[in-house]
Amino acid sequence: MATERKSGALASHQGQLGRFARCAHLAALAAALAGCSASEVVQNLTPAAIDLPQPNYRRVVADNVKAVIPNVGSVGDLEISGVRLVDHLKGPAWLTCLKVDAHGKPQNYALFIQGDKIIDSRLGIVIDQCYKQRFEPFDLSPPPTAKKVGP
Repeated sequence: MATERKSGALASHQGQLGRFARCAHLAALAAALAGCSASEVVQNLTPAAIDLPQPNYRRVVADNVKAVIPNVGSVGDLEISGVRLVDHLKGPAWLTCLKVDAHGKPQNYALFIQGDKIIDSRLGIVIDQCYKQRFEPFDLSPPPTAKKVGP
């Protein structure tokens, strides 16, 4: 009789542990999903007091693209998105997306700009929202200079 009570108590205790483990897993999953969805909000949060002038981002990217894509001459066509202000770990930054047609396999790069420098870059991920952007062709060659007329 005492053995049956111990077995019953043990089974009841294990059942409670199983329910607790399921609840803990569900709570951890909910926290992880909440963190993922909140990261987009945090990145796109634009503080009102920021005075970061919009850079000539096309020139900044053209001047520094080889640091991001070393073999840029052989990757195919390039396209660039507009620029938007985001909150970066290094402070407020302008984000532009660069689309590279790497021989039929398009890839997006997220480029973070402060002043006239690219402070960070990475392959585009969901929170960068490169997939939502409109792109325009991007030519790396400098604009032609006007010829001087004169003696």
